[in-house]
Amino acid sequence: MKSYLPEIRKTLKLIDVIEKKYNIKPNNDVDEPLLYCGVADTDLIARLAVEVEEYFGKPYKPAGEGAFFKNFFDKFVREVGGTRKEQTLYRKPICDQACMYCAFWPWGSKPVKTSVRIGLVCYGADEREFFARELKGEF
Repeated sequence: MKSYLPEIRKTLKLIDVIEKKYNIKPNNDVDEPLLYCGVADTDLIARLAVEVEEYFGKPYKPAGEGAFFKNFFDKFVREVGGTRKEQTLYRKPICDQACMYCAFWPWGSKPVKTSVRIGLVCYGADEREFFARELKGEF
């Protein structure tokens, strides 16, 4: 699993980009070792998406696309808590047992704020424990 750390750390550089370039502040209420959550003005999301795509590629589930079946049958989508039509979800596979994601979760039906989440989904407890230990404080 150690061999996956450089790719994860390279992807986590996106956090520095969004905080410095877009002045996004982390939400310090989030207490997950493998999750970064910041809050952005919704009018920044289109520009921010360009940056995110450099690290993650095109959205796995773009805003405006329904996700009914993905919420039930897609293991990755279930692991991030599901998704709604107005949300955008990016996915970057790391290995069979883990993948990075970035998500834009708008606040309400006419949002002025959007949560920006960058995380690592681990499908096994061993992987989660390893990455939480090795990446402590990096999200």
